Amino acid sequence: MKSDCDNLILALKSLARSKGLSQKELGASLGFSLNRTKNLFSGRSKLSGEEVLRILTSREHPLPELKRYLPLYQLQQDLWDIESENRDMSEESELAVGDAQTIQGSLMTANVNKPLAEMARDVMHDKKWRVLPTGWICSATIADGKCTYDPIAPDFATAVSAMKKMGWIWKRGGGVFADWNKINGCASGEVSDEYCENTLRSFILDPENDVNMSDSFRQAVQKYWVGAADAEEINRLRNVVENVRRMAEHWADWELSDEPNEYGVSPKQIYVNKFDYFEQEVLGMRQLHFDLLNDGTEIPSDLETRYRETFSEDGKPYKYSYRIDPILKVNDGPGPLVDASLEDWRRYYAIRDGS
Repeated sequence: MKSDCDNLILALKSLARSKGLSQKELGASLGFSLNRTKNLFSGRSKLSGEEVLRILTSREHPLPELKRYLPLYQLQQDLWDIESENRDMSEESELAVGDAQTIQGSLMTANVNKPLAEMARDVMHDKKWRVLPTGWICSATIADGKCTYDPIAPDFATAVSAMKKMGWIWKRGGGVFADWNKINGCASGEVSDEYCENTLRSFILDPENDVNMSDSFRQAVQKYWVGAADAEEINRLRNVVENVRRMAEHWADWELSDEPNEYGVSPKQIYVNKFDYFEQEVLGMRQLHFDLLNDGTEIPSDLETRYRETFSEDGKPYKYSYRIDPILKVNDGPGPLVDASLEDWRRYYAIRDGS
């Protein structure tokens, strides 16, 4: 069955809601790391072929259960596609030349019996934010006689809710309060304005906070999330490369760890043997490297060198390539499908069964 990966992610989100699971819990049940879960559910990264198979063959979330959600999301996608051209053109033009309104400060000067939304309005007014006809909360930049808008929140209510959850504003008794040190990052001037804007936007975009937003808003702000996600993915690649090398070089003495990860589950509980874990790390390393390159992310030269050495792509075989090469030879990855020979399979089974 050929399943659209984007729709599969949407189906998983709906399944999680129906079961009362957070995206973090669902990702853990499917064997995804916390960072991988964030990037998949935010749309930052795409599912690999191996991950699609893992989802579709999951015992905890059987395929028939997921298939109930796929037709609905396919229909929604078709409707969005029909409307997308006019909608996207309209919203993109509004970001460039939109008739945005300046957010006025609260008319309630005293903080007694003042709604929390009015305190949030004071924060937005202080930062000179504006609201577009779409309802988006934006900052404004004027340069060369042009005014452009950078989206921060999909609507006023979302911005208020986020500020409350972040501890920027709160209500106690009959009064409302704001922590301006938190709001400004203990800075002042343009630095504090940038901190406030970037911090609020990042909170709203973080998949862990499960903030509802339209696809058009998510696409418009995606570039702001890329920097943080790239840093996480580069660190993840660095950790995986070193983990693969450590396992390959100390194979005889290396054992599956029983130390719980961020989800409270250890590799020893998940994998049948250490070869299964090693194979997963090798393939994940290849896919992660491909995703970073495909997204145009600049990989630090020392990390790229380390990666190429490990996969013998630097013109000379890695000392322990005999443990890694057979895995790459028989498993499909980015690019053309593998064409494994009988000898490739013989070597693969030899290291697998010898684990």
